[in-house]
Amino acid sequence: MLRRLSIRSKLVAMLLLSGIGCIAVTGYIADRSGTEALRQSIFSQLTTLRESKRNEVERYFAQLEAQFISYAKSPTTVQAMRDFANGFNTLPGVQETPEELLAFYRDSFVPGIAGLTDDVQPAEAYLPASPRARELQLEYIARNPYKGDEASEFVAAETGTPYDADHQRYHPYFVRGVERNNLSDVSLVDARTGVVVYTVYKGLELGRNLRESVLAQSGIGRVFENAMRTGHVVVEDFSPYLPSRLAPAAFMAVPILDGNQTIGILIAEISKDDIDALMTGNFDWANVGLGETGEAFLAGPDYRMRSASRFQREQPDAYYESLVTAGVSDDDIERIRRFDSPVLNQPVRSEAVTQAIRGQSGTAVVTDYRGVDVLSSWSPLDVLGGRWAIVAKKDASEALAPVATFRRNVVQVAAGAAAVLTLASLLFAGLFTRPIREVLAGVNQLAAGDEKTRLDVKGSDEFSELGRAFNSMADEISARTLKIEQKTQEYEALLRNVYPDIVAERIKMGDTFVAESVKNVAVVIIKFEGLNAVVGEAARETVTRMNELIGDFDEEAGNHGIEKLRTAGDTYVATCGLSTPRLDGVSRALGFVTAAKGVVERYRNSWDVPLTISAVIAIGDAQVGLVGRQRTVYEVWGPTITTARRMIFDVTSDMIALTKPALDHLPDREGFREAGTVSIKDAGTSTVWQRPIVTQAEAAE
Repeated sequence: MLRRLSIRSKLVAMLLLSGIGCIAVTGYIADRSGTEALRQSIFSQLTTLRESKRNEVERYFAQLEAQFISYAKSPTTVQAMRDFANGFNTLPGVQETPEELLAFYRDSFVPGIAGLTDDVQPAEAYLPASPRARELQLEYIARNPYKGDEASEFVAAETGTPYDADHQRYHPYFVRGVERNNLSDVSLVDARTGVVVYTVYKGLELGRNLRESVLAQSGIGRVFENAMRTGHVVVEDFSPYLPSRLAPAAFMAVPILDGNQTIGILIAEISKDDIDALMTGNFDWANVGLGETGEAFLAGPDYRMRSASRFQREQPDAYYESLVTAGVSDDDIERIRRFDSPVLNQPVRSEAVTQAIRGQSGTAVVTDYRGVDVLSSWSPLDVLGGRWAIVAKKDASEALAPVATFRRNVVQVAAGAAAVLTLASLLFAGLFTRPIREVLAGVNQLAAGDEKTRLDVKGSDEFSELGRAFNSMADEISARTLKIEQKTQEYEALLRNVYPDIVAERIKMGDTFVAESVKNVAVVIIKFEGLNAVVGEAARETVTRMNELIGDFDEEAGNHGIEKLRTAGDTYVATCGLSTPRLDGVSRALGFVTAAKGVVERYRNSWDVPLTISAVIAIGDAQVGLVGRQRTVYEVWGPTITTARRMIFDVTSDMIALTKPALDHLPDREGFREAGTVSIKDAGTSTVWQRPIVTQAEAAE
């Protein structure tokens, strides 16, 4: 069929096919480029929003802490603590449980927690054991004419006791403090007895002993003990709170000092409403630039939400349907409905939250808690004594909506260009009437790999121009081939710089899946303390310092046969025995840590900064491989690395901790002392051994 066609017909067909192909490729590239540009623009907006919300949350907790410390130091607070403690101890108490108090627990409290826990007890089980506590709860809870959020309006029980007189005197002061600091409640706890002698909203903790009652293991019990132990401001993350009928509650506590003596603990219940307002722009998402589906939310280390969901507020029916589709349990959904809030009840185990909890920031298209694809930007956030995740996101369907319009325009332009190309091909094809065997021969030689092929061009007609064009094309191909060879060499060098040689060779051969199980891998994690002091006023100074410090660490690692995995924030992670089996991996790791301390001391003296390190060594089996599609990394998994990561947070400055298996690999265990155990989920427990990190110079002395 083609042989019967004239050259003109063949040329027309070629031009048409080439032109349409170019249009298609151009449209495809334009579509991909436009989509990526739009996506990056949305990611940039979400990251800006994320950082703005992050700063607001950090500023909120910093201001709250400062205000709360000032509140605890107030002479009125100190005097109130003394008076309430003394007034409580003078109460006559109620020996038998009054029917009014029992009726409150039976008719109000127990029904309030029914369905929220499988361990609902009879009303008698929740009654306070202390006669004085029963008296307080009878007068200020059961007989309080104000309920719920209005309970604080009850100023005096008119019992004639010194406690009631103190309550009438100080209660307005603490009510103003709650309102001024936007707190959910404030409690005073006697440091000597652990008894809650006063609360603003008269919850069921009133009169109870936080060391002995059912509240000992609750958030308020833990924050009380931590404040007593540390003598500083402490916080406790959200958890179900029994006096609030298992609603989520977080606490902040600060000691109340009379001179140098701790006489009590001031405990505040932090309002989740303030956090919701910060994260949602006072529930006005659309007017803060988040469109129809954008939102920012917080998640805790338990992979559950710590702030409001836009969809639970604006589209509750669709929201609950999406939770069912996403596989959220009926119990979780019921608690969200019951408390009208996803805080502590909405699971959010997405890639974004997982990465943020691990301390990583990033952007990607992920599946959110509703099972919907979203453009997401995430980052870790350290508040309330733990690591939270802050995530800003927008549904992909809304964010990428302009792409559909762009594609329609591209199709219309392509159709017009194809019509013009057809007319042009018919017009100019008639100009080419002679065979182009010389050009075809040159093309065949070039295709066969002879890049030196060039045509001897003479004349100035169309075929001469074609010959010169062929020569130009050949020159360009030669130049590009040379560039490709250079880039290939650079790529191979980069592979060997990023990955071990054996992995680099496998990637070079086209192997995109690398996974190994390795035995007897020694993992060493070094954590820098005081790294913020290294940060200079200029970014160049900071990077220069960090390159010097990490460069010396890398050199010492190489000297000891240690393989560096990564530096992440204030930690340096390395292994021994991963690529090359080592029988003395723990000894090498210990030698590396000793040398690392010497490096740190040298820079600490040179820079005059309070820089120290702590370290962990663990040994065991590990699984390794390449992870990621866009930015592939060489990652290590297994109980060994998990144990080391968990232990490093409990090691103090200038100390090194070893697991029991690592200690057993040392020929000389002098100086190591048992320091408790570390528990790892799904990996059991391991005994921890510690000793100070001693440099060679210190050992010589």
